[in-house]
Amino acid sequence: MSRNRRIQRWKWLGAAGALVVLVGGCGEGIDPERDLAAGPTGGVGGTGTPDGSEDAGGAGGAGSGVTFHGNIEVVDRNPVGTLVADPGNSGYEAVTTTDMSTPEEYATLALACYATAGACLGGGCSVLATCCVDSGTCCKSITDPLLPPEIDFEACGGPDLGSCAADAGTTAEAFGSSLPVINDRGLVPGGDASSEGSAIVGDPVDLANTRVRVDVEFALPIGCGASCLESAGITFSSTTPGAFVDAEVGLLLSGSRNEVNLMIGDAVADTFDAGSDQTRWALIVSPEGRVEVLRNDIGQGAHAFEASTLRQASLVLFGRNLSEVQNSAAIRRIEVQTSFCDIPSSWNVRAPVVITDDLGGALPSERFGRGPSVASSGTEVRFAYSVDGEIFWGRATTGVGEVQLISPAPALSPSFTHDAGGVEDPELVFDGTDWHLFYTARDENGVGSVGHAVATPAEAFLIAGPSPTLPASGDVVSLNAPTVHRRAGLWVLIARATLTSGATELRAYYTPALNTAWERIVDSGLEAATRVEGPGSEITGPSLVVHNGAYQLYFARRSGTRWAVELLVSDELLLWRPLGEVLGPSGDGFDRLGARAPDAISLTDRIELVYQGQNGVSFELGWAVRPAPSDTASAF
Repeated sequence: MSRNRRIQRWKWLGAAGALVVLVGGCGEGIDPERDLAAGPTGGVGGTGTPDGSEDAGGAGGAGSGVTFHGNIEVVDRNPVGTLVADPGNSGYEAVTTTDMSTPEEYATLALACYATAGACLGGGCSVLATCCVDSGTCCKSITDPLLPPEIDFEACGGPDLGSCAADAGTTAEAFGSSLPVINDRGLVPGGDASSEGSAIVGDPVDLANTRVRVDVEFALPIGCGASCLESAGITFSSTTPGAFVDAEVGLLLSGSRNEVNLMIGDAVADTFDAGSDQTRWALIVSPEGRVEVLRNDIGQGAHAFEASTLRQASLVLFGRNLSEVQNSAAIRRIEVQTSFCDIPSSWNVRAPVVITDDLGGALPSERFGRGPSVASSGTEVRFAYSVDGEIFWGRATTGVGEVQLISPAPALSPSFTHDAGGVEDPELVFDGTDWHLFYTARDENGVGSVGHAVATPAEAFLIAGPSPTLPASGDVVSLNAPTVHRRAGLWVLIARATLTSGATELRAYYTPALNTAWERIVDSGLEAATRVEGPGSEITGPSLVVHNGAYQLYFARRSGTRWAVELLVSDELLLWRPLGEVLGPSGDGFDRLGARAPDAISLTDRIELVYQGQNGVSFELGWAVRPAPSDTASAF
């Protein structure tokens, strides 16, 4: 950036750019009077390395063009209280019982909260655990943060920046031809007429899944006239500081105008009166792509920024001064709070699966298995996949994506008339005692039904029942790709149904016990959200988990030849909030062109996902991980 452009950026406050103001309400410091219903556009995922050793981005988040799926009447046609994801802590119960409202009023609230990408931030929507997903409102504090909780530069025991940072339990690295200094005003950034002084504090953070609040107090410059260049600021930046800092999202005190500017994309997005040395500012950066500014804890507005481009963002203190350091603009102190949130596109590991035999020998051909599944018993994680109409399984070992087969022989092979054409699409579930395997069973004509097999933890092979647990019936001519979720008193099954019309859609079923018949969930928004009528697209591979009190349904969509994983979320399997694509092409390695056949597992503080990565030649088994808090949804 040229010197003239930098000076113009500080002084010319009309160039705010085409920025979207986001909806407010539940978020800290948002002014409801400024709420709009627009949401951020989807970001672009990072590339990462095939072995997962470096940061790996997901696909961009859903844009504001998504629409909700469901209708008010559906709550009267199904047992909502039975189907809720968390019956002991249900928003449905809170609305219909505590507030003495009707199921229809609950449905009206839910559909309003799902109506646009940002609507979940509106008042009342915190009752829905679904609204915690991809909103940046339900986050968990990081106990070992990468950024220092506090640095009081005025009270530093050390005479220089390094000593000051060390006293605060962190590190700092200075940049520029004129370096920052510490004095009784705080940190004076340094800099001169042609460059800025700056310092990186702490370690880089991933703003695609981390919510950061930085509180800062400035010391205003003394004797600064209309033409002075005194400035001090804080910003997150993904580039190493040069002569100037790329202020990608931050606050900058301009001494000549006595203003504090909100910087987004190295341009002024908003401006505020600087107040005095006692004015306390807060910059709140949320991973769904929203930045808020508070002045003495009063919200000044919210703007959009591209969080997905800041996977490795450094906290930079910067500015410049031409006056004596005792008169220059300074940063008196900073406080930093960091927490991680459930942001479905923020996968920070994407690695190919490595399968070994029961003796530890590598089996490279097994990476071409299909329809992977992963599940935990609490003491071990098991992984299943299909090859040539048979199903194999193994145990996850020490590293992400490392699996050792339980036996070199198939765990399940065709044995009956209904599966004579092969078994595929495994879905593992542990019920506390036994391993259950649900799968696609194809007869000799290729017609699919859902099969069921069982094994104890000590057994290497699964024993299948002589008939399907869920056969095709009515207007369904074939079923395949089942996913099953179990909790106390309820089993839920979702599978792809091929209809007599030739269309396909995902359908949901439930039962209190596996020895009773499956009941269909009728008229849910799921069918409308996933129906495919023509050959140009395809939806399959559903995977249902409950995380942080909400159902998360991952599934694969093909558009032409491109595959990607999308996500629908719901509190009760009836009204669905679509979040669009969450795992697409990585741009590099085994999954550089896309992903399909997802299967998710909910673990404490994270989601893990197995899938098939597309590289243009073949599909290979992969494993992805992202942080996701599991205990931050509202309690009732």
